[in-house]
Amino acid sequence: MTVCIQLCACLWYKAVCVGTHGSQKRICSKALNWLQLIPEVSSNLTVVSDMDLFGYAIYWSAITLSAVGYGDLYATSFEETFYAIAGMFLGLFAFGVIMTGMSSIISNLDAQRGRFYSRMDAIRVHMTHMGLPQEVQTWTYKYYYYLWIHRKGNVVDGLWDDLPYTLHSEVASACHRLLFKKASIFEDTDDGFKRALNVKVSTYIYSPGQILIKHGQINENAFYIENGLVQVYEDDEEKIATLLPGSLFGEVNLVFKIPRIATVSAATLCEICVLEHKDLASLLADYPEAGLKIATSARKRLQNVRYPLSEAFALGLASNPHNVVVHQHCYTDPKAKDQRILNLFMEFMSQQLKNTPLSSKSSDDTKVLGIPTFRPDERFVKSWEMITFWCITVSIFMETWVFFFAYNLETIGFYHRQWGLVSIVLSGLIDIVAVIDIFINLRIEVMTKNGYLSDFTSIFNTYWQSRNLHFDVLAILPLDLLSFLYTGELRWRNLTFFRLNRLLWIRKVYLYFKKREKDLENNIFVQRTTKCVFLLIFSIHVCSGCLYVAGCTQHRCNENSWASKAGLAKFHSNFYHYMVSTYWTATTMTNIGYGDIVPSTMAERIVAAVVGLTGLFIFNYIVSQIYATLASQNASRVLFQNLLSSVNIFMRRQKLTPSLQKRIIDYLSLLWSRYQGEAYPGGPFLLYDLPKELQQIVLMKERGRFLSKVPFFEQAVPAFIQDIASVSVMYFFPRGEIIQYSDTVTRELFCIVRGTCQILTDNLSDIVALYGEGMYFGEAGFLYGKPALMTVRAKTHCEILSIDFDKIKPVLQQYPNMKRQIEILQTKSDYHNDIMDAVEDMMSSKHTTLEEEDVSHLNIAYKGRRYAKKSKCYIEDFENFPIYAGTEEETVEERLLKLSKTRMTPKQPGTYVEHMEHFFCTFCPSTFLMRNAILPSNPAYIRWEIFRILLAIAISILSALLFSFLHFQKSIWITTYILVGFCWIDIYIRMHVAFYKDNLLQVDTLETAKHYLRSSFFLDFISCFPWEIIAIPFVTNDPLQANPEMLHIFAYLRVPHILQLYRLPLAFSYYQSGIATEKTAVTFFQFFLYTVLFLHFCSCFVFAIVCPLADLNGNTSVYNLPLTKHNCSITSWVNHLDSTFNVNLETVSFTRLYCYSLYYTTTTFCGVGYGDIHPYLSSMRIAMIFIMVVGALYCGLVSGTVSAILANADAARAAFTAKKNGIGLFLKSQKIYGSLYDSIMKYYAFKWIRTKGISQDVLFECLPSSILGDLSTINYAGVIAKAFGIKVKRKQREDTLAQNLTPLERKLSGKLEKPFFQETLRKESLQQLQTDPGFIRLLAGKIRLCLFRAGDLIFRRNEYGSEMYFIDKGEVDVLSMDEANIVVTLREGQYFGEGSLLFAEKRTTTIRAATNCDLFQLSKDSLDEAIKYYPNVCNEIKKAAERKRAELFKASISAKNKKNALSADELTKDTGYFKLYKDLMEEDYKKKHWKSTYRKKFQFIDFFEFLFRYHNFTVDPGNPFRVVFQYASCVCSVIIFLTVTMAVQDIGISKSQFLNLSISLGGGMLQPTTYVFDATVYKFTMVLEYIQLIEIMFKFHMSYYDDNGNYISDYKSVSRNYLFRKLGFFCDILGSFPYGLTVINMIYGKSGERFIRVLVSVRLGHTLKILNVFNVIRNEEKSIATNLLVIRIIKFSLQGFLLIYVIACLFVQIVSGSEFGEQTFLGDFLEGYVKDEWYMFGFYWTVATYTATGYGDIHPRRFFEMLFTIVVMIATKMHVIYNMGILSSTQTNKVSLQVAFEEKLKVVEAFMTDLNLPTPLQNRVTHFYNYIWTRTKGVKTEVLFEDIPQCIKTDILSRVCVPLLKKQQLFAHLSETFLRHLSTKMKLTSYTAGENIKRRGDVGDRMWLILYGRVKVFGPGEKSVVHLVSTGQILGLHLLFGRHLCGLTATALNYVDVLHLTKEDFDQVCLCYPIVKKRLYKRITNFASVPL
Repeated sequence: MTVCIQLCACLWYKAVCVGTHGSQKRICSKALNWLQLIPEVSSNLTVVSDMDLFGYAIYWSAITLSAVGYGDLYATSFEETFYAIAGMFLGLFAFGVIMTGMSSIISNLDAQRGRFYSRMDAIRVHMTHMGLPQEVQTWTYKYYYYLWIHRKGNVVDGLWDDLPYTLHSEVASACHRLLFKKASIFEDTDDGFKRALNVKVSTYIYSPGQILIKHGQINENAFYIENGLVQVYEDDEEKIATLLPGSLFGEVNLVFKIPRIATVSAATLCEICVLEHKDLASLLADYPEAGLKIATSARKRLQNVRYPLSEAFALGLASNPHNVVVHQHCYTDPKAKDQRILNLFMEFMSQQLKNTPLSSKSSDDTKVLGIPTFRPDERFVKSWEMITFWCITVSIFMETWVFFFAYNLETIGFYHRQWGLVSIVLSGLIDIVAVIDIFINLRIEVMTKNGYLSDFTSIFNTYWQSRNLHFDVLAILPLDLLSFLYTGELRWRNLTFFRLNRLLWIRKVYLYFKKREKDLENNIFVQRTTKCVFLLIFSIHVCSGCLYVAGCTQHRCNENSWASKAGLAKFHSNFYHYMVSTYWTATTMTNIGYGDIVPSTMAERIVAAVVGLTGLFIFNYIVSQIYATLASQNASRVLFQNLLSSVNIFMRRQKLTPSLQKRIIDYLSLLWSRYQGEAYPGGPFLLYDLPKELQQIVLMKERGRFLSKVPFFEQAVPAFIQDIASVSVMYFFPRGEIIQYSDTVTRELFCIVRGTCQILTDNLSDIVALYGEGMYFGEAGFLYGKPALMTVRAKTHCEILSIDFDKIKPVLQQYPNMKRQIEILQTKSDYHNDIMDAVEDMMSSKHTTLEEEDVSHLNIAYKGRRYAKKSKCYIEDFENFPIYAGTEEETVEERLLKLSKTRMTPKQPGTYVEHMEHFFCTFCPSTFLMRNAILPSNPAYIRWEIFRILLAIAISILSALLFSFLHFQKSIWITTYILVGFCWIDIYIRMHVAFYKDNLLQVDTLETAKHYLRSSFFLDFISCFPWEIIAIPFVTNDPLQANPEMLHIFAYLRVPHILQLYRLPLAFSYYQSGIATEKTAVTFFQFFLYTVLFLHFCSCFVFAIVCPLADLNGNTSVYNLPLTKHNCSITSWVNHLDSTFNVNLETVSFTRLYCYSLYYTTTTFCGVGYGDIHPYLSSMRIAMIFIMVVGALYCGLVSGTVSAILANADAARAAFTAKKNGIGLFLKSQKIYGSLYDSIMKYYAFKWIRTKGISQDVLFECLPSSILGDLSTINYAGVIAKAFGIKVKRKQREDTLAQNLTPLERKLSGKLEKPFFQETLRKESLQQLQTDPGFIRLLAGKIRLCLFRAGDLIFRRNEYGSEMYFIDKGEVDVLSMDEANIVVTLREGQYFGEGSLLFAEKRTTTIRAATNCDLFQLSKDSLDEAIKYYPNVCNEIKKAAERKRAELFKASISAKNKKNALSADELTKDTGYFKLYKDLMEEDYKKKHWKSTYRKKFQFIDFFEFLFRYHNFTVDPGNPFRVVFQYASCVCSVIIFLTVTMAVQDIGISKSQFLNLSISLGGGMLQPTTYVFDATVYKFTMVLEYIQLIEIMFKFHMSYYDDNGNYISDYKSVSRNYLFRKLGFFCDILGSFPYGLTVINMIYGKSGERFIRVLVSVRLGHTLKILNVFNVIRNEEKSIATNLLVIRIIKFSLQGFLLIYVIACLFVQIVSGSEFGEQTFLGDFLEGYVKDEWYMFGFYWTVATYTATGYGDIHPRRFFEMLFTIVVMIATKMHVIYNMGILSSTQTNKVSLQVAFEEKLKVVEAFMTDLNLPTPLQNRVTHFYNYIWTRTKGVKTEVLFEDIPQCIKTDILSRVCVPLLKKQQLFAHLSETFLRHLSTKMKLTSYTAGENIKRRGDVGDRMWLILYGRVKVFGPGEKSVVHLVSTGQILGLHLLFGRHLCGLTATALNYVDVLHLTKEDFDQVCLCYPIVKKRLYKRITNFASVPL
């Protein structure tokens, strides 16, 4: 900003003067210039120094760049306007840079807080909804509060996962060094084992009171207390001991399953390291010697149990007794040894306990001077902090006010008057409060990781070390006593000076706001808004003092100062001076700058410039704060809306039925209301980061009582129920949704937690039973894996608990008794038969005949849909089974009838009092009320609410007009009375609106009336009551004939009617509460409506202030404004309209007065402030201060909201772009360029167009199995049935073209001869699948959508695969063996790859995507998971696979034995593939021979074919020619737009003719004022126009992506799309049509000037081409390959320039259309300038308005100009705010990945510092993260290519790995296919210099291939270098063939990139190549490699 001010000042100075250089003196222009506007310079320029002139230039520059623009200095010449325009644009640029930079920084720094707060809100809602006990909610809340305060919301577990294993183990060892130092059982184990075990240790946080282990529980964990206190209890809950930080317990339980003999719970918030038995056991296979040592040590430790006192030590504490406080009274008769142990440390611990925070505090110990200690979160502390805040805030404002405005010598008598006394007394009281605050701070406990410190020493030390005590004491030092050393008025002056130490309290205010923001209970938006308001008000207050002091230093008002010129005098009060100074400060800081008060001296100018820049930065800070808060608050909502949008796009693309689409959207909306986008059923638990024990407690409270009711688990122990609850899943179902279909194969057991379910018949036509809360279903599938026996539907909103049998198998392993019980049930077929019989009896109880109703007349598009009356649902027959298609909505009458039946019978009155109460409170209201209530969802009521909102807006607008302008208009009064009548009707209606209470809808009208009276009746009554009745008794004559003054009083009394607008925000809030509602457009409309209402009310307000009620006792017959019956103040702005706008006040109408007032308000609101209208009265200045401050805050709110919405909307794009850039960085680092690099980048661009970065798995991962099954069935059942050979009733898709392949084509495609189930299964098994509708539903759920670009390989020949593909859209080519020719083309409906799916065989062909393809993929794992429920089918497929593998093995052996080439005779044999290829060649020969014969007869056909091919060519969107062509066309369009419109200005048409011309684009008789025509420019534009005609021809050949992201390249579709799309051919032809030819006949006329005028006018049609430019920019914004920030800057610049240009053109038209002598915008500027120069002044005025500078030298002077200016100000303000928001959001998202990485690094650094890790180790970790960011931008290489097609991924990795593997002796002879397969398993890891790749004693399970760098291998002592390994060499190759411990240490010599391959991955690859595996294992014994 400083550079911009300096540059702008120099240019402004240069505009009039040439500076002094050497001997050359300063030369300034003597013509009219800006220097002559300065009084002290204009008279004598020679006496002014260069520094003074530079100061003036700096002042103008700062005022211009900060958009204040007082207007005291402005451009006075044509040349100066150029510099002024440049300065304003530079200021706008600086403003944008500052705003986007601050918004980006604050938003990204706040992102972590926003995510955490959003998650906390979801957790609160969830815990409240589930009804968890308050104690559990408190534990959870305290845990997350601690997590935020000390860890910024990050859990320690998983914090180090980014580090390499060796560095990770070192960090973990340093973190847990004390744990293993005290753990005696690990004392003698190897270092490698300890490092591995350290990695397994997890750190959890426990809340006070939370139980870690229970008495009698088998808990195989060891615990180490890092921070906090833990208490040990006996079984009778008697306290045994208190464990301090550093205690270790539970070591023995790691080895032996011993029941716990005590209960352990957290006494305070604790951080505890937990080591689990399963983690220890997982290492013992690699460290068997460590296992023996641990077992031996554990047996010795068991001996401690026999001592009575050591019951506490048996927990594992015998090795460190100094960390235990044993409560001596708990042991009555300790043995001698135990007594010695006790006595040894009791004295030591007695001193240690004094400084140890305990959970319970004694009143005697915690009181100092009778004051107890307080917790920081207690209500008293929070209340006291608020009181202190308000007190010190008042003191700060008061002390600064006294210092600035009562400090000068002429403040006579202030000290002796009452105000001085009041200020002194008030200051003294505040000082007393501050002293008390210090004492209270010394009694507030200090929160630490070990709990709360309550002793005085700890509190004092913390208070001292935080420096708060220093500042608090310095702030209340009585320095004002020194003022008594002086006498008289000097005492008062020095008193104000000595009390400035109170300003130190500003730091306390800052800390208060900071603490309030950290509090999770506070609304962050409210807190930050309060902070921003305080900051703005305080800054205005202080800056007003600075401006006042600059003009009134020694005297009350210095002569020639701004104060004296503003009319301030000595006799005015201090508060009047303060008000005027505050008004000027507000106009400066809000960038309005009316110019009625301007600085006069250099010092004042400098202060004013600083104040203006301060206001600029404060406004940007406010915008950034609001933006950051809203962006973080709404992030989860917008992300969920993006998910919904992607779901909708997918469903429309797949052409799903409307009923299924509605079901999915309804379910996702319900899911949002439950989890707020933070979790979903089946995904991570919402409270996933809670400690395991607390998670189990939460789940037990939520689900335990329901699980214990299941008969299988009734006898289970609570621990088993706990573990079952941990693996269960809670689903939510909306009313009417299907929970389970009959015949669905699933292993889930469903338990109803809330709601009621209906049991339907198999065809969904009838209801057979109801299931309620606590009941369960799905036993057949859960126990036996059988299909479900019944269809279940949710009758109400239901919460269903699902238990998957596969997930509880690990739990059953831990509980043998329960496992045995379940196995017994599974072996008994009787139980299954009983279940089936019970279901059959239930089904047979209903009639089998179904009453169905034909609903074809309901315009249902889906064929086969029917309606079942009994179940009240629609059914769609699909395949062999019905699908639920939604339920019929209940009518309002039916629902009310149902609810009325549930009304409780009221209690009959008994006593007289009860009878009277019943009569007055029940009977009387009931007679007044209607019988039935009104449902909130009633469409009629919703329409009434919409009408009522419009009514409220109308009444509020009319009420404002009444009290300000139109009090005399009786028609308005009548209209308002009629409208208010509807309000009373609404009050009666709202008494009947039903409401929810405890999730139950209340429909009793008496209850609804009471609820309304308690809620919003009072506000409705106030806003509807005719308050003018109060004044009627004071009217002497007939009220209906009241005079205008009484009507004015009546109008003021109706002001409360404006309160009806409270409905407006409630309506918007209600509408946006639904997650499926599009928020962006609604929010924009909301702010637009608020802006209109704000401007309207302010317009009425500013007029009503200066034109108040008339004096009823005076002469009321004479008005200043006769037409509107107003008497305005003489010095008001209204009375100055006659001089400003040449208005006749006696004839001015209401319309013009309202428009003038609106103009005044708009200039203030938009920050333009021309200064032609400004306040004169004190009341008006106060009002304008309020409007300016509120307007600034409102603009900040709008700008921040827009930025937040756009930032969240672009979040998905930012994440996808970051990933794409990470992939590009990786490819470049591995030197992968060329076609592969381009193919990958284009693939991601294509994927963004298709998916917007969201995969199908993410789209539907949160759906329940029933909805997901319906979705998958409708999409995939057809292709599955065809591929598997299952005969079903199918409906053929309209867009699917059947393709029957010949046997030859099937063989060449690598396909089986028949559908593979028909080929592999027996007839009985196939018939079983055909009669089982659940199989297709099950298999369809396993299919996934994958995308391929045209030209991408899907798989290669001879590579192993396990997937098959179904073609949904597009075409694929089957290539020949050499991949040179296309053998067969497969189209929609076909499938391929089934051989690999069934038999895991090699691919027999290479498949390539011919076009962009949508393929359905089915993997072998998914197929195996589906057929496991069909044992017979599974066995037959396995046998077929074994036979196939045997055949392949024999074939490979046979091929190996044939070493000689085939003879010519063999090639002629008609067998096998030879015959197939021979037939194919013969067929191709016939086709070619026929064509050649045909061509000989008709040789001209070649020419036509050439023309046809040339005409039908298409251009790819990414073609460089298209890019250059597109941008060149945009440049041409902009040039044509400028030249054509400029030509209109040149010919000078009148205002009315120009408006008509703009509308009709036609000509007419134009009367010129001046005429300039440039023939060269005309010819140039004509050339461009003809070029654009050629462009239209090319556009018929431009390929495109359709709305679904499909690539369209055929000429017919491309041309049709261009011909009929919006902004296509029709728009282009209108914009490029040669309009000049239509008037060519006029060239032979008499008047050539007329021809040119008409020619220029008709060519305005070419301006339509500008739409094409913005369409191109919009398409570029959608592309992922472009730099979004650059594109949006170009868009903003182009839009802004064209908007300014168009406004300037209109400006010239308005000026040129004025009559001679009429005052216009330019005023006196017209003299001396020709019309060509008017445009520059118009451009100058437009820029001043656009940038809100508004000098005021050019301003509207006519009514029409004023209306035009209002529109311009609002349009430009909206444009700037919107585009600044776009740029801010773009910049934020651009650096979001970097900020997230930095946040994580800060958390890591803070955690390492907190644990006091060694500094060298901390530096190593930090250095590693910096290196990773430099290399990969923080993106893990493992996840870089997870969503890329397998073939492309293989190409990338093989390009890196295969050349290096071939250099190795062991792999040199292996096939390319094997090495490519092996390369897909290799992973990249980076090491910094000096880091260990592997250490001696670590488990060796992989080999390392050095990709870059050098590695040193050290011997056993790690001193001598044994080997030096460099790029391309392998380290630890032998570890692939045998897992063992490393004997050497490998260390990176410099930066090293390593590709590592684990033994598990190597073995997995070798399974596909058994011969290769056998050969490798044989050769490894003779192969020399670098060992470890």
